[in-house]
Amino acid sequence: MTQPPFDGRRPEIDRPADVGPTWTTLADTRIGSVHVRDQLPIQDAVLTWNDHALGHAVVAVADGHGHRLHFRSDTGAALAVISAVEELRRVLPELRPGDPDAAHDAVRRAGAALVATWTAKVEHHLAANPYSPAEEEIGAAADPLRAYGSTILAAAATPDLLVFVQIGDGDSVLVSADGVASRPLPEDPDLDGLHTTSLCQPRPLDALRVSVVGAGGDEVALVFLCTDGFGRSRVDADGWWRQTGEQLVEFIRDRGLGWVREQLPEWLAEPAEIGGDDTTMALLVRSDVAGISRPDLADTVPVPDAPDDAAGG
Repeated sequence: MTQPPFDGRRPEIDRPADVGPTWTTLADTRIGSVHVRDQLPIQDAVLTWNDHALGHAVVAVADGHGHRLHFRSDTGAALAVISAVEELRRVLPELRPGDPDAAHDAVRRAGAALVATWTAKVEHHLAANPYSPAEEEIGAAADPLRAYGSTILAAAATPDLLVFVQIGDGDSVLVSADGVASRPLPEDPDLDGLHTTSLCQPRPLDALRVSVVGAGGDEVALVFLCTDGFGRSRVDADGWWRQTGEQLVEFIRDRGLGWVREQLPEWLAEPAEIGGDDTTMALLVRSDVAGISRPDLADTVPVPDAPDDAAGG
């Protein structure tokens, strides 16, 4: 699900004069050494989307569970990021900075639509690829969504607002222009470090967490999302995300977004090798933060407009 590499050409951006900052998206993913050893496909997925004309962007990452009972979780993760981008794109035009309650309600509706769209896509995939008798023997038919189990983390941006949606583990982190990192979403009390809430659970909306944050001033320089494979291998389990946020802002200012994009695969490869799990990160970077005015380095290929019946395919 990663995007093709940026080809070095400056895109022609036709933007209305009154549109605020644009957002640059960067993303990559690396397979974990345990999955290589066990000859399993990568279970993580990532997808990004930009509309520079409106100053809108979406990033989404997902982590398929990879357990033998979740034997189609790589597909589940891929469908999760597609569903997240589709539904958050739909809601962005509704968001207004002067009405945070309405924005919060709209994002929660988008989260519910994400779950419904993912479920429809899974059912469509299953209809085309029925479970085998051996898979039915381990209960796949009795709980048809379980095989596709995945988490989902997504963030979407307008010139004025950032919104976050998450089900399951992984990290959603907001970083200010001063490099101060914070977590915009409430904690999930059901996460214990060993088990995760999931899109495939009986009541996934019970695990839905959403947040709406103003994107003005110096409060936001960037957002990064990562699957738990990135943070789990860190020695500083409680503070690594603060240091990562500070370093990302520093690197982008000092060396540029192009350098960060080039280094991202290597940064992900180390925890994927040491920790063994697939490792994925996606970033949203504001174009108008001092020292980060580089919208020409956007490497996202726009997603085609989704047809009204996209949830079925």
